[in-house]
Amino acid sequence: MSSALERAAALSFLVLAAALPWSIAPMSVAVALCGALTLAAWWLPGGARWVRTPLDFPSLGWLAALVVATVASQDPSGSAGRITKGFLLAIVPVAAYHGRDPKLVRRAVAMLLASAAIATIYALTKFVAQGGVFPVRVRGAVGHPLTYGGQAMLLATAAAAILLRVRDRRWRIAALALLTLLVPALLGSYTRSAWIGTLVAFGVLIALTRARWLAVLAALVVVLLLVLPPGYRERALSAFDPASRWNVERVHLWSAGWRIFQTHPITGVGLQDLHPWIERYHLPGPHEQHGHLHSIYVQIGATMGIVGLAAFTWLAIGLFRTAGFRLRRDLHAEPVDAGTAVAVDGFGIALRLAAVAALTGFLAAGLFEWNFGDEELLDLLFTVIGMAFAASGWGREWLDARR
Repeated sequence: MSSALERAAALSFLVLAAALPWSIAPMSVAVALCGALTLAAWWLPGGARWVRTPLDFPSLGWLAALVVATVASQDPSGSAGRITKGFLLAIVPVAAYHGRDPKLVRRAVAMLLASAAIATIYALTKFVAQGGVFPVRVRGAVGHPLTYGGQAMLLATAAAAILLRVRDRRWRIAALALLTLLVPALLGSYTRSAWIGTLVAFGVLIALTRARWLAVLAALVVVLLLVLPPGYRERALSAFDPASRWNVERVHLWSAGWRIFQTHPITGVGLQDLHPWIERYHLPGPHEQHGHLHSIYVQIGATMGIVGLAAFTWLAIGLFRTAGFRLRRDLHAEPVDAGTAVAVDGFGIALRLAAVAALTGFLAAGLFEWNFGDEELLDLLFTVIGMAFAASGWGREWLDARR
């Protein structure tokens, strides 16, 4: 029974990988199914147990901060329901548990890339059918350009890491094909934060593998700005225009968030929708309606105060430590063989590079968007981080652990 349940849990992990590039409904079902089956497999007699990661204690700290912010909230009942998002961090040890098996991870990543290609074709087809010109934007299955832009950023980073590090020609062709689809989709999302996050993530990938190419990346960005159609170029350059209406609105939101933080600096106002608080603290004059503050750091400061900012800092450190576990050592190590073919072709290193770069790009984009509130992005990011951590133990360590 233990063996059958472990196989069912492994199959559910493949289903999760296939669901990650799509919308919240199939993704949530896949997360719940994989989580339930994996938890059951952990507790059967003779089964493997929870894979400990550097994220364990920071995750508990983040959950504690969510509880504190809720108890001290101006609206505890409105905040309580949002505590559950903290449990999404359990995806990391779930993915790490399944990631002990390199063959299963290869299948999961293959399904992720294939599913992402189909999802991207769907997104581009829908975009073209609607006119293909701003203000029409690529929204994909998630239905929102900001969320889709973040999703495309994470997927493009994973594909680029495979292209840079994996030697197997089939993987490189698959990664290049996906990137060929993702680049126009990412551009068509017109999501400036995702563009910035992608550049940061690609910069991290290159800095860690081929630092001399950073100048080439910068030159490519300049060339891209010159050859892009005017609508894309104007959208990109608007990120640096203080008079842009989008930038003005962001600054007003962040100013309101700062005033909320000053009024409730220790535990914030709680996790509830911030619309009434924004209305109270927003500068006089017409403005768009918002339920959050379009920045991870401003949002956490306003809703969770200093307690939340401290817990998030600890959490971010834990995520980086988990994503890049032993990466520096293995980047400069000699390839190994003797049954660890995945390590030989750099697949495990590619996963860790992807996780570190994607996390960096995600946090950079989070300067301008509340992407830490998007389950569609967190599910994908946490799955990659969990697999990346497991890849650090491929070979003798995990084999010994199974005996």
